[in-house]
Amino acid sequence: MEEKEDGLYKIGEISRLSGVSVKTIRHYSDVGVLPPSGVTEAGYRMYSGADRSRLELVRTLRAAGFDLPTVRRLLEGDVDPSEALGLQAEAVDLQLRTLTRRRALLRSALGGVGGPGASYPDRARALGLLEAREREAFLAEHLRRGFDGAPLDPDTEAWFWRGIVSGMPDELDEGQLEAWAELARLASDGTFVEAIQKQTQPVREAAEGGFDPAGWNRATKAAFDEAARAVREGRPPTGAREQGVVADWVGASARALGRQDDPRFAGWILSHYERTHDPRMERYWELMATIKRWEYDPAVAEAYRWLIEGLRRRIAESRRADAEGRATPD
Repeated sequence: MEEKEDGLYKIGEISRLSGVSVKTIRHYSDVGVLPPSGVTEAGYRMYSGADRSRLELVRTLRAAGFDLPTVRRLLEGDVDPSEALGLQAEAVDLQLRTLTRRRALLRSALGGVGGPGASYPDRARALGLLEAREREAFLAEHLRRGFDGAPLDPDTEAWFWRGIVSGMPDELDEGQLEAWAELARLASDGTFVEAIQKQTQPVREAAEGGFDPAGWNRATKAAFDEAARAVREGRPPTGAREQGVVADWVGASARALGRQDDPRFAGWILSHYERTHDPRMERYWELMATIKRWEYDPAVAEAYRWLIEGLRRRIAESRRADAEGRATPD
């Protein structure tokens, strides 16, 4: 049954009849494109049959590529015929650019980007998400499960999500489109999401007593920054200075987990990183750098291997010293 009041539709009913979300209708009303015909004493917006017809026209103009200020001017008759023709030509140009982007995505899919690991709905959906906010929503939807319960403090979590999801450009060239198609396939791969979960969940479980996620993140970031610097400078993780970086990393990580900085903990952190490392995460950042036009720094990926090699060296030296101590007679 239609939800009418004094011959007017409530916003939820207009949404159901038109297929336009309540949020979008509310936004159209706020910017003056679709002012409501009435407002109840409780503040609810009400719309008439004429408003519903106007909404359909707004949808048509938006599909043609007109922005909301232009849509408002067209509806209010503020655009003369010659200007309207020019606007229509601009809309056609926009549609041509959109079709060019879609063709590049389809070619990527036909070239095998979809792969057997991704289902057809995921591939088809990835190909259809051409607007920046829709690409971001697609990534967030697929990746969020991987970070549920992750040891991230609010500031680090916001920074991380900005890096792996937000800031997608609206216009993508062919190289960016190919990177996006591969990125969408990777994000929708269930095994990739599971790999992220394996990287994050055991950390909290390994805490003994209180857990300090901000401390854990600071320790990790500081260690990776120093390791990346060493990689760029060509310094292996075997010198005294470099082993100091590893020692600081392990000590700060232990404190964040309420653990003792001892050989047992060093062995745990080595096992954790060796067991959960997935090179696809490095590929994710590389693809994101292509899409966002960042300068990709391979030293960041190499920093992981540098730290692991340095930690192996630290553990080996500790075991050697322990063995020599036991072999020394009283």
